[in-house]
Amino acid sequence: PTDVRRGTEKETEVDNQGNPINKNGKLVIEKINSIDDLTDEDFNNPKRNVELPKLPANVDKAIGGNKKPVIIKKNIFEKNRDKHNDLTPKQRKEILKSTIYSPNLFGQNQKNKKPNNWVLITVKDSKDNNKLVLLEINENKDNIEIIHWHYIDKKGLEKIKRQAEREDGQLLILP
Repeated sequence: PTDVRRGTEKETEVDNQGNPINKNGKLVIEKINSIDDLTDEDFNNPKRNVELPKLPANVDKAIGGNKKPVIIKKNIFEKNRDKHNDLTPKQRKEILKSTIYSPNLFGQNQKNKKPNNWVLITVKDSKDNNKLVLLEINENKDNIEIIHWHYIDKKGLEKIKRQAEREDGQLLILP
């Protein structure tokens, strides 16, 4: 189901999650050249779906990304804003940038419950923060979708490790 948003310069159709789509029902995705091209508006008042720069080859291979583009849909920007409203756009950008493009750990922490979900983690930056990006990698989709990103404390990191062990998944160090 789609609806049409009026009151903008041109009418835009959206899917049932509020993401911009074209008249054929495909997501309208704007490609960006760098995480730095994300604006404060993308995090505070999102209006677009974006395709991020390509994953590094080692990350793509580790998670079985098959060189698919990585996207963030408008509704995910909104969910992340609402769930982690303590983060500034600058912090959100930094989490995405460091964790997608140079993670230390990767794996499936809920392999049985959510087999398409993969985590990328950057451990302990200069401010002692761990950062997490959660991806959905579904062979039936044309894109890898980022579905969550935030800081995690030591306790949160331990919880993810326990989940992985419990569900026969694992967190591995990225070579």
